[in-house]
Amino acid sequence: MSATLATSALVVAFFALLAIPLIPACRELIRKTDHAPLNVVQQYAGDIRFFADGFRNYLGTIQAKLEEAELKGSDVTIVMPDGIECLVLVPNAASHDLGIDRGSCPKTIASLGDLTLPPATTFVHDIYARRKLEGGEANRYRAVLGESDVHLAPKSIVMRWVHAVGAIECASDCRLHGRVSSDRLIVLHHGCRFTRLNAPQIGIGIRHEVEESAAIDDGTPASANEIVDRVLHMGDLRIAPHEVFHKHLVVRGELHVGAGARILGNVKAEKTAFLESGAIVYGSLISSSALNIGSDCHLHGPVIAEHAITIGAGTQIGSAKAPTTVSAPEIQIAEGAVVFGTMWAREKGLVVEHA
Repeated sequence: MSATLATSALVVAFFALLAIPLIPACRELIRKTDHAPLNVVQQYAGDIRFFADGFRNYLGTIQAKLEEAELKGSDVTIVMPDGIECLVLVPNAASHDLGIDRGSCPKTIASLGDLTLPPATTFVHDIYARRKLEGGEANRYRAVLGESDVHLAPKSIVMRWVHAVGAIECASDCRLHGRVSSDRLIVLHHGCRFTRLNAPQIGIGIRHEVEESAAIDDGTPASANEIVDRVLHMGDLRIAPHEVFHKHLVVRGELHVGAGARILGNVKAEKTAFLESGAIVYGSLISSSALNIGSDCHLHGPVIAEHAITIGAGTQIGSAKAPTTVSAPEIQIAEGAVVFGTMWAREKGLVVEHA
C-alpha cells in the first residue's frame, strides 16, 4: 500500500470515528421522535400542598378503622399497609400514651380530637390532627397536617413540611426547613427561620388578619398592566420623595426611591434597589442584585432579587385579592410586615424583631 493511500485511509477512519457519536443527533434532527414535553414527576411539581394531600390519601386507607376507634372511645395502634405503626388518639380519652422512649416518638400519630404534645420530643413520623394542635417547646417534627389550627411552640423544628386548613402560628426561634402552607393564615415570630411559605396571608409577628389598604382614588391605574411606556436609565437613578413615576422603569445601576414616592409600572434594577419608608410600587419589583425595602411600603406585584431581600416593618406585599410572590436566595423580614401569597427563601429566610 502506498503512503498516500495509507494516509487517506487513516484520515477517513479518523473522521468516521468522530462522526459516529453524532449519528443519533443527526437522525433526531431529520426525523424528530423526542420532541414531546417531559413528563414531570408530580412529587416535584410546584403545588406546595402536594405532600399534605398525599398524607391524607395515606390515612384514607385506614378510614374505617379510624371511625371504629372513635366509636369505641379508646386509643388504638394500627399497622399501616407499609408496616409503620399509626397511633390513633380519640377525643375525650383520660390520657394518651404516645410511647415516647428517650425523647422520641416512633409512631405516626392520627389525632381525632384536640392534640397537645409534650416538649423536647422528636416525632419520627408524620402527625395528623383533626382539630387544634398545640406543640411543645423544642419539639422536632418530620411533618404535620392539621385540619384546624396548628401552633408550634418556641424552638420547634420542622424537617419536611407543615400544612393547616386553619392558621399556623410559629413562636419565636422556630426552624422551618421544609414547606409551610395554610389555607388561611401563617404567623411567624422573631427568630424564625424559613424557606418556603404559602398562605392567603403571611403575618410577621401579626396574629390577626390584616385588612386590605384603602385604594388611592387619584387616577392611578388599578393594575400596572395599564402602563405602556417604559424608561431605560443608564447608571444610577434617584426618585425624589413623594414623586409619582408614571412609566415602567429599567435602571442599569442602583435605584433609590424616596419616602412616599410612587411608581405606577414595573421596576427592574441591575444593581441594588433601595425603597425608603412609605414607597409604593404598583407593578413588579425585580433586582439582579439585592432589594432593600424600608418600612410601611406597599408593593403590589412580584418581588424578586437574585441575591437578597430585606423587608421593613409595616410593609405590605400583595393583597388578599391579588396574592403575589416574594423570592430570593436570602430574605430578612421584620415583624409587622405582611405578605399575601408565597414567600420563598431558597437558601435562608429570617424573621427579625421590629427595631
